[in-house]
Amino acid sequence: MKSPIYKTDRKALLIGKNASAEATLVDLSLFEAGVITPRGAKEGTELKLEFEIPALGEFTTLSINTSVTHRHNTEDKIYLKLEFASLSHFEQEALEDFFAYKKRLIDMGKRHHSD
Repeated sequence: MKSPIYKTDRKALLIGKNASAEATLVDLSLFEAGVITPRGAKEGTELKLEFEIPALGEFTTLSINTSVTHRHNTEDKIYLKLEFASLSHFEQEALEDFFAYKKRLIDMGKRHHSD
């Protein structure tokens, strides 16, 4: 199933079995996320992704189990594509609310530029 991918720029934390690393969440969908991080991970590595989004009327912290599906170098850092394991009902609801917010901003920008 295809889900829209929304661009974002949010601080995130990647937590592995032996270490954690700060990251920047750069894209997000209901099924996966893209992050830029100074520390790489091999494809197949399981990581927990923690980040905060404005959702459900407040800033909500999500902590989602993921698996690395793609990696490549970008300037002096590393881009990782992370596929979500399974989302809880709450996590899915928070993401859907955040995406509705992002879509409203995009739609408002389109209306503003077409005036």
